[in-house]
Amino acid sequence: KTLSRRMTESVDPAEIRRAAMYWLARRDHSRQEIHRKLQKKFGAELDTGPYLDWLEEHNFLNDARYIEVFLRSAIERGHGLLRIRQDLQQRGLDRQRVEEALQALEVDWFALAAQLRQRRFGALPQRADQKEKARQLRFLQYRGFSADQCFHALETDLSADSSPAGSGIR
Repeated sequence: KTLSRRMTESVDPAEIRRAAMYWLARRDHSRQEIHRKLQKKFGAELDTGPYLDWLEEHNFLNDARYIEVFLRSAIERGHGLLRIRQDLQQRGLDRQRVEEALQALEVDWFALAAQLRQRRFGALPQRADQKEKARQLRFLQYRGFSADQCFHALETDLSADSSPAGSGIR
C-alpha cells in the first residue's frame, strides 16, 4: 500500500492525462473503463474524478459516443440485444442511457438472427436432426438473441429467398 501511495503522490498529473489519452486514442472507452485503467496503472488511491472530468470537458471521453460506437460494432459482429445490454452494463455505463440508446435502434433482431445463423451454418437441411438444431440454438442464445428470435432463425431459410440478405438494420 505504501509503495502505490508514494507512486501516486510522485506521478505528474500530465502523465496521468497522457496515459488516459493514449488509451482513448486507440479506441473509445467508457468513463468506468478509464477509471479502472488509471487506478490499475497509478494505484487504487488515485482520485480519478478530476482527470475524468477534464477528459469529458475536452470531449476526449464521451459515454454517449462510446455507446453509439459499441452498438454499431456489436450489431456488425452479430450480437443480439440481450448480450449487447449485458456488455454495456458490465462496462459501467448508466443504465438509463443504455436503455435509451437501445430503444433508438432500428434493428430487425429476427432478421439479424436468421442472417447470422445462415452465415455461420449455411442452409438448414430439410431433415436436420435435433442435435444440430440444438447446437445452432445454443450458438444464437450465446450471441444474445431471445428464444423467439432463435426459433425464428431456425425456421427461416434465407437461401430460398430471391431477395439478397440485408444487414438486418433498417
